[in-house]
Amino acid sequence: MWKRRSVLATGAALSIGTGLASAGAGASEADVDELPDPDRDPGPNEDWPSHRGGPGHARYVADGHEFDGGALEAAWSVEGAGADSVAVADGTVYASTDDGVVALDAADGTVVWKNADVDASDPSVAGESVFFTGDEIVALDRSDGSVRWESEFDPEAKIVWQTVAYGGVYVVVDGTLYALEADDGSVRWAKESVGSDNDEHEFVAAPAAANGVIYSVTGAGLIALEPETGAEVWQTGTINSQPDAVYATSEAVAYAADGSAEWPLCDAQTGEFVAVGYGFREIAFGEEIYVGGGSDHGYGGSSIRGDEYRWSLDVLYTYGQAVISGETVFAYLTRNGGPPNPEWRDYDENLVALNKYDGSVKWALSTDDVPVGTIRAISGETIYVDHDGDLVALREETDTDDQSDESDENDDTDGGNDEGDGSDEGDDQQDGEDDGDAGEDDSGDEDECPCPDDDPADDGTSGDGESVDDGDVGNGTTGDGDTGNETNAGNETNAGNETNAGNETASENNTDADNVPGFTTGGGLLGGALGLEWLRRKAGADESTDVNEPPE
Repeated sequence: MWKRRSVLATGAALSIGTGLASAGAGASEADVDELPDPDRDPGPNEDWPSHRGGPGHARYVADGHEFDGGALEAAWSVEGAGADSVAVADGTVYASTDDGVVALDAADGTVVWKNADVDASDPSVAGESVFFTGDEIVALDRSDGSVRWESEFDPEAKIVWQTVAYGGVYVVVDGTLYALEADDGSVRWAKESVGSDNDEHEFVAAPAAANGVIYSVTGAGLIALEPETGAEVWQTGTINSQPDAVYATSEAVAYAADGSAEWPLCDAQTGEFVAVGYGFREIAFGEEIYVGGGSDHGYGGSSIRGDEYRWSLDVLYTYGQAVISGETVFAYLTRNGGPPNPEWRDYDENLVALNKYDGSVKWALSTDDVPVGTIRAISGETIYVDHDGDLVALREETDTDDQSDESDENDDTDGGNDEGDGSDEGDDQQDGEDDGDAGEDDSGDEDECPCPDDDPADDGTSGDGESVDDGDVGNGTTGDGDTGNETNAGNETNAGNETNAGNETASENNTDADNVPGFTTGGGLLGGALGLEWLRRKAGADESTDVNEPPE
């Protein structure tokens, strides 16, 4: 009586009939009665472990970094990797490209591994696997990109995207909601429809995970299910539309009622209607506020409950897919036809940071000055954007230029010593110490070599404990982790010390392999498979690039 499905698990086809036999079994009423529970975390403790943020897909980072827009610059860029959503976890960025899927070192953009045989997108990380959605669901080994398992659904069936949480992979295929085991792809449970025998309703939207439950939508309305068994926690309301996906946080659950302009928000605990966003093509929301924009309704935000916060921008026909991170809304604004308000004309093709409570502009960056674009992820102290199809990592610049200037002065002073045979060795030794310990006050000449990797307070980190190699952007390097003098390309004062062993072999040097994850992956590293094209195009130019000042 159930539609036949099968999945591949570690090379063996598993019949879905066995999985369906246990659907809904094993959950006690006490377990269900305790749900939803906001203390039950659905996924990895990361800012952006899945496409659209986390398993709730709400594009929300609770304690996000407060970025200084005037200091943002491109740390690295990877050609062709910015067109789709990305996931970031444990210092690695997972993305799809035109010719496969890749794992990138978040510190410098180098390729950790590439699988050219997988045509899929929308990555999600859980455990030792990263999951992508294409014609099938595929689970790849995070260490080398090899296929761990792949589903075998009807090739004609539509899969919007997968949701990975609570040890399972949840996906709607041809009206049926499946829960697959994340470890091997076997069927945990499946639900073909909801309702009575005379009034059955299929599932119509990709699910979301939060509060210990799986949220989805059927023709009977919003439904919450226990993730281990598929037992129903509650269902509420009726809909007459076909939304693509559901979005959830601990406060609210939302879905697009008409696929575009109307977004009902329901209480995450009970499913009761609490608010609706009108005129938004897509929304982002957290615990207090939802934000959206697009269509011909401008751009704005409002309280999820009550009217404490409500604002709008007079940016008719302007669209921007928002991310709420900390106290700030980030969006790349682009015109969607029609004349913009003259006051906002300068914000077309700008990455804009807005106060989430009142919509006031904190800062704006133009694509003419910095390679900005649609936000793909915010993780740690990095904003990942799509710039003309390339994935660009934006980070706050360090004081590299100031350090270089001081280095020039120091080298001029030391120039006389270089001419003396009796003092060369001492200068070389001093330079070697400075190169390895930039930022440390061990010689009084610590600015001799701007090596930002050694000081996380200076260059920022990826949020995953990895050193961020952003201090070299615009100084002649590509951020690819080359050792020794290469990381000091902006410090031309070492020109006379090219043979200085201290620059290249000092064990304390910041270019130690342990500090560059992309160079410790062994056989998994496909070095040079993707170029850092934007940086090559911009080499030498970024150093003088001015960023738009925040509007008054």
